[in-house]
Amino acid sequence: MAIITFSLTCDALLGGRKTVTRRDWKPSHMANWQRWYDEGKHIHDAYDQIPIAGGSKIAEIRLVERPYWESLNNMPEDDLDAEGGMVDSLEDFYELIGLPPSHEVAVIRFEVVETEATVG
Repeated sequence: MAIITFSLTCDALLGGRKTVTRRDWKPSHMANWQRWYDEGKHIHDAYDQIPIAGGSKIAEIRLVERPYWESLNNMPEDDLDAEGGMVDSLEDFYELIGLPPSHEVAVIRFEVVETEATVG
């Protein structure tokens, strides 16, 4: 089981509003996530921040499709809400994450299966 952090969007994740995340991952890191998916390892831990910085597990997520690469300029506008609803436009999203629209990112689509409130 791998971990993924949601430091800026914990509330949206726990509230069920965040169902996708885009990450600026190295190809080797993405390859791990794709391999885990292919091996049937779809459940992963969600943390509020990285454990080495004192982060805590807040939920478990299930990948609902294989992680894939996507250029930000191909991001569907509907995904703004699925990303947690932090901004109102794609341009604002690019600015928020500090990447140009032409940049390719990892897309992880998931659902929350348990929160620490229901687990613990």
